[in-house]
Amino acid sequence: MSESQANHLSKREKCKSKKGFTFIEVSIFLAITGLLLIGVLGGTYSNIARQRYNDSVRSFAEYFRQIYAEVISPETFGSGNSNESAIYGKVIVFGLESPDDSENKDQDNTVYSATLVGDVHVPNHSSGFIDELGQVNARLFCGNPNDEDEASSTLSTYTPLWGAKIHNTEEKPFRGTMIISRSPTSGTVHTAFTTEQFNIKEHCTPDDQSASSLFHTAITETPQIFSANPSENVDFCLESENSNIIRDIRLHLGVEGRNTSSVNIVPDDPEESKCQR
Repeated sequence: MSESQANHLSKREKCKSKKGFTFIEVSIFLAITGLLLIGVLGGTYSNIARQRYNDSVRSFAEYFRQIYAEVISPETFGSGNSNESAIYGKVIVFGLESPDDSENKDQDNTVYSATLVGDVHVPNHSSGFIDELGQVNARLFCGNPNDEDEASSTLSTYTPLWGAKIHNTEEKPFRGTMIISRSPTSGTVHTAFTTEQFNIKEHCTPDDQSASSLFHTAITETPQIFSANPSENVDFCLESENSNIIRDIRLHLGVEGRNTSSVNIVPDDPEESKCQR
């Protein structure tokens, strides 16, 4: 073979080696790259959703811990304390606008609270924590229309972070009213709960104190609706909107519910958590 022929063959081989990828090869490459990208992004979104949910759980637990801290140091409450009345604690209402159907996506998770006040005298006798509150004429401080310095209501709100839903252990929107208050006789903090709801959202203002009146009537005439048994707990099931996660935030009732340690984030264990999946 001559030198010119050899050079010609060499050029042909080089041209063959420079030929691009086939359509099938490019398609396989793009498919693999797409799957890897989906896996990376999917893992990232999952991690973000989990982190947001963990933040909502911690925030919800911290909301209760803050209330216990304020009840222990009532001077932090502000309005409601005077020569005629004393601040005893907080009344917290859940599920005021939540539908019975837990599948309804319009569930309102806003939590409403108002300051609990009562007379300054000490009861002469006691048949229980709720009875003591009745004896001191316990009521919600919804503002005083006759006093410009105390005209505003103590109504406040809290909403769980990142759209988390508050359910009960039966997977329905959580409804009811919780009292976290000091005892008028001993000063010890107690926690009580009832499934009854007092509409402090709309009826706890200086000009509308009907929610306060209904609450006072309940603790004086039907105190049995409030559970304050130390052997009982209240379980809040906090469900993530973007991932299949449910955690149990548990509060102790009665005298066991006396400080920030009363709030527990239950381990994610079927034997310990009462929240269904």
